[in-house]
Order: sequence, then structure tokens, then C-alpha cells
Amino acid sequence: MSDQTPRLELGTYEQGDEWDHTDTVEAVDEHAIVRGPIAERPSEGEYDDELYHATDQAITWRWDASSEDWNYFSGRGCSDQPVPGTSHFEAANIVHARTEESPVWNVEAHGIEGDGTTEVGHAVHDLLETVDEAGGGIVYFPPGRYLLERTPLVGDDTILVGAGRSTVFEGPRPAGDEGQALLSNRGYDATGYNGASNWGVCNVRIDAPDATGIMPAHAENVRLENIYGDRVYYHHLDIVSSKNVVVDGYWATRGGESDSDAPVQFDSQNSGTAWNGVWDGGRDALAEDDGTPSRNCTLKNFEIDPENGPEYGVHLHRGRNASITIKDGYITGCQYTAIRCDPDEVVEDLTIDSVSCLENARGITVGHLESGRRELTISDVTIRTDEGGLAAGSGLYAAGFDGAEISNVSVDGAFTNAIIFDDMTDLKMSNVTAAGAKDQGFRFRENVDVTLTTARAADCGSAGIYSGPGSSVAYGGVTFDDVGSRVTVDGEIREWVTSSASS
Repeated sequence: MSDQTPRLELGTYEQGDEWDHTDTVEAVDEHAIVRGPIAERPSEGEYDDELYHATDQAITWRWDASSEDWNYFSGRGCSDQPVPGTSHFEAANIVHARTEESPVWNVEAHGIEGDGTTEVGHAVHDLLETVDEAGGGIVYFPPGRYLLERTPLVGDDTILVGAGRSTVFEGPRPAGDEGQALLSNRGYDATGYNGASNWGVCNVRIDAPDATGIMPAHAENVRLENIYGDRVYYHHLDIVSSKNVVVDGYWATRGGESDSDAPVQFDSQNSGTAWNGVWDGGRDALAEDDGTPSRNCTLKNFEIDPENGPEYGVHLHRGRNASITIKDGYITGCQYTAIRCDPDEVVEDLTIDSVSCLENARGITVGHLESGRRELTISDVTIRTDEGGLAAGSGLYAAGFDGAEISNVSVDGAFTNAIIFDDMTDLKMSNVTAAGAKDQGFRFRENVDVTLTTARAADCGSAGIYSGPGSSVAYGGVTFDDVGSRVTVDGEIREWVTSSASS
């Protein structure tokens, strides 16, 4: 623009106002400003820096010849016609953050209100289809309660972002059709991991007593971050036949309102599975049941402290799930067990690290299967139940693993047995305490090949160590304190370092 170009004085302008001549910007002659409704704005400007003021939007647009597009120039918009992609109140601040590469879609600007009374599931679903067609982006939900009467489906490269606990998702469902997903992804009915990828949800609260919460299904590369869980029908997070899912930051104040409930579930959709579906407002449709395992998934930085006593805290369910990591968390108040794997589930590479399981009926249960499981790691874990009427069964139970390491683990409470293992090969245990059991501290029931070092058995009614049929137990550096008998042998015992009783 040359030095001879006229200068037009512009300020904040709203419909019906006069121009506020307080600031100056380089522009064309004032007479070049054309006014009219946005529908009458020409498809292109006549020259660079031409201005068009949309009288029904209270927004002035500038023609940019280099990009061959009209760009936002001034004005705050109005409540009926905000700056596209922003809310009316955020127009002046957010417009410059929106680029072609990283668009932000504010649901409020698309007529989606979180007023707690209007059902907006269809509108959210339609908006997500638009975002998907645009190549993805960030979809922002301002504070409010959003009623999702259908399951909106997230597409590739799309992130749903709320404002923390003040952004609430609720899923109304008809009587008899409760339990379908609150949110899921496009391609839930695909095979393998061919559903939507590179998507996520963060900073939202789930308060949906008639719906299951967020359900990645046949999805890949999913991040669920800072999820607050209140009421729910089955699970706040149900990871179904998906790969590379990370849950980072999760807080549950309640468990499910139905049977077989757990705040978090790692799941595989096997043939004949009658659950794990989406709801389109009139009918349900299930995830594809091709048996795809959930693989390489992580739950971390979490707290499960429900008021209503769910059966489980974290449930590994149906099928060959692999490379599951549960770390840096706290679980309490479960009526069955804090972390449970189905008795017939073939799980590989399960890691439980730095988790406190307090005041649950049982701590960790990965039992019953005779073979086929591989690689179990449990470290820096505390299992403790002080309430004698709640403690039941075993504090820690695992079976069927080829290769397992248990270290820096404490099990304390009036469980029947503190720790039980069956059908384990190459089991290594170090720095483990088993205390308070009604019967036995360490029970290697049958077919267990174990090395136990630097351990303690205390306050056990029957025996500190029991070696059952087919078991081979090598132990050393074990302290026995107030146990019925130190060792009971029906299998093989090899005391390769002298163990001593505490004084």
C-alpha cells in the first residue's frame, strides 16, 4: 500500500453505532465500504483491502487478494450472527487463533446450547460430520449441561474439549435401552483398528445414569484426558477393541448404576457380544464383533473413589487384551475387586505400577486360567483393607502366566489368603509383604515355579508359606512373624538362604 493511500479511522463497531474515531489503520477510502446483509456480499472483492460491512452480522470483512478470500476485519458480531467458529463473546479474542491448519469450532456458535433441557445429540453429531469433512479440528464445549439423546460419533483428527467439571455430558436413553455409549467414534462398526484415529476428548464431566460414557471402538491413537466421572450406567470409559488409547487424568465419584459395572473397562468385542453399542436416537447398533483385542492401552493419573460401591474399579473383559498398563492411581470402595481380569481372558503384558488398592473386598484378581497368559508385572502396589467385614477371598490372585515379576508389594487385611498363585512359571517375587490373612500369607496353590526373596509373612492364621501340589518354591531372606506355621509343604521347597523369625 502506497503512502498516498487514504487512512480510514476505525474502532470497535456494533450494529447501530457510529464509527468511533479513536484508532487508525491503513485502509481504503471510506466510501469504499459497502454495507448490506451478508447474503449480498459479493463472492470476491474488486481490489485488495476492499471492505464490506455485513449489517445483519455487525461484522466488517476485508478482501485479501493474496488469499482470494474475505477476512474478518472488525466488529464483535451479534448473538444471532457471531463470528463464524467462535461464540459472540469470544469473537474479538479467538478469531486470530483460528487458522486453516488448526480450526476451532465452538458449539455455541452453531446453535448448540448446554442448557440442560434441550437435546442436542443430533446437532453435535451433525457438527462432528462437518468437522470430519473439513479434515478435523478442535470442537469446544463451553460450560453447560449437554443432553446427548443420541451417540455423536467423532471422526479422525478431532479433539472435543470442555471447560472441566463445568462441561457436563448427559445421555438420556429410553427405558429398556439404557447403556449405549454417550460418545463413540466413526468406524465403531469397522474391523480391526480401522475406525477413527487420532481423536480425543478432554476436560469434560460424565453424568449420565442411563448411558455408558466414552466408548472408543475399533479406534486407534485416542487420548482421553481429564475426565470427571459421576453417575453412569455401566462404565465412564469403555475401551473396546482399540489400539493406542491413553487415559491420562480420570476421577470417578460413582460407579455404574447397573449390574456388572466398573468405572473403567478394557474390552474386546467377540462374536455374539450383546453389548457395546451406539444409539442413534431410535435404535442401537453394536461394535463389530471380530474379536479384535484392545492393545497398547494405558490408564494413568487416576482416582476411583465411588460412593455407590461398584463391583470392580478397573475390569479387563472378554478376550485377548495385550500390553495394558495401569499406573499412578488409587482405587477404593469396590464390592468385588479393585482390578479384575475375567477368569478366561488371555491377557499378555499386563503392568500394574504405583497403584493403591484400599478398602476393597479384594485387591487384584487375574486368576483361574491355567495357561496362555504372558508377562505380568506388579510393582510398587499397596493392597489394604482394614474393614474385616469387607475383606474376602485373596488380596492378590494371579494364574496362568508364563513369566511374572512381583516387587515392592504389600498386601494387608483380613483376606482369606493374602496372596495366591496357580499355574505360574518363572515367577519372581521380591520385597513383598503378606500380612493379616485369616489363613495363609503366600499360597502357591498348585503348579507354581517361584523364587521368593526379601519377603515378610505376618499375622497369618495358618501358614506363612504354603507350597501345593506341583509347585516348586525357592525362598530366602523371608521373615515370619506371628504365623501358625512358617512353611506347609505339599510340593517342593528349597530354602536357599536361611530364613529367620523376627524377634
